[in-house]
Order: sequence, then structure tokens, then C-alpha cells
Amino acid sequence: MVDRGIEAIASDRIHGAGYLARKALGILALASPDIRPEVGRRLAGLRPEMPAIAAAIQEATAAGDVRAVIRRADAERRRVARSAMRALRRRRVATISNSSLVARALVYASPIRVQVVVNGPADEGHALVADLRAAGLNADPVSFAELDADIAVVGCDAVFDDGTFVNRRGTKALVERLPTLVLVDRWKRIGGPPPRSWPVPELFELVPGDRVRAPA
Repeated sequence: MVDRGIEAIASDRIHGAGYLARKALGILALASPDIRPEVGRRLAGLRPEMPAIAAAIQEATAAGDVRAVIRRADAERRRVARSAMRALRRRRVATISNSSLVARALVYASPIRVQVVVNGPADEGHALVADLRAAGLNADPVSFAELDADIAVVGCDAVFDDGTFVNRRGTKALVERLPTLVLVDRWKRIGGPPPRSWPVPELFELVPGDRVRAPA
């Protein structure tokens, strides 16, 4: 079961870093104490483009209580999502990618309409649209040409001291179009200056912090 879970995280191209970091902690909790250090090392090195996974493993290993770390992180994610409610409620909201934190914020806020920018039928944004519709929201996949929203909200895979953040390619174009909330939880805060490049550049991009007009 542990090996299958690790393989699933390694191959997942649908879910964001926060979701996968929490999945990694679930796998770590399932591992027997004698193999937990090795499982932790495997998980921490699995997706360098998503340092939240390694940060979650590091916190759980230091705390010695994986389930307590999961509970604290879940509580923080609820607080972050609720903090976005006022800005998103009664608005036409755009997003990109498939952030579980953004999905939670949208469900809490229940905006007038959600537009998820997608690039083709295999885009992970279609999964977000399906989840939002299942929660009763008015959500549609759109191209950039069809975009008609008041505000954007996005997640991120990492954020640095100057506000520069990493997210799915296409985020920079969205931020340039609309005032944008960037939702960040505990495992995404890397600190220090941003690097010049990021792993898997065909999927991820660095977005300058001065482009974000409404950080959260």
C-alpha cells in the first residue's frame, strides 16, 4: 500500500502541491515505525518542483506525530480559505490549475460564477470544474480569450520573501489580466530570494511578486 501510494504521488499530474503534501503525510502515517524514516526520505525527494511535500514530511518527522501535523495543517487551510471569502463572494472569479486550497475558498465563498482557464481537454482545470459543480457552484472551463471575470484567485507551489511565487504555467498571464489573490499555506513558504529557474519549466513558472495586486 505504501509503495502504491508513493507511485501515485509521483505520477499525479491532476492535483496541486497542498493536496499531494497531505497525501504524503497519510502515506507516512500508514508506514510502520521501522520503515517510516525511509518512506519519509522517499516522499521528500519525490517531486522537487513541489517543495511543500518535503516540508510536510520534515514537519511531521520533527514533530513525531503525523496525524497531529495533519490536523494542524487542515485547520490552517480552513483559515486561509475563509480569509478569501469576502473578496470572492458575489464576484465573477477566475482561476487556473487545480488547487485544493482554492477549491475550498471558492466553496466557502460561493461566488456568482467561476471561470477555470484551461488549455485543452487534458488540462487539470477540468477536474476542478467538476468538483466545483458537484459542490453546487456555477463553474465553467474557459480559454483566455473567453475570460470575463472581476478577480482571480490562485494557489501556489512555493512563495519567496519578495512575494514571487511558483505556479502552473499560464498563471502569470492571468495575474496580468486581473487583480489576484494568492492563497498560501504553511508548507509553501520557502523564504529567501527566488531562484532564476524552477524544475519542470514546461509545467511551472515563476510569477514576480510585484505583479500581484491583491496578495492574501
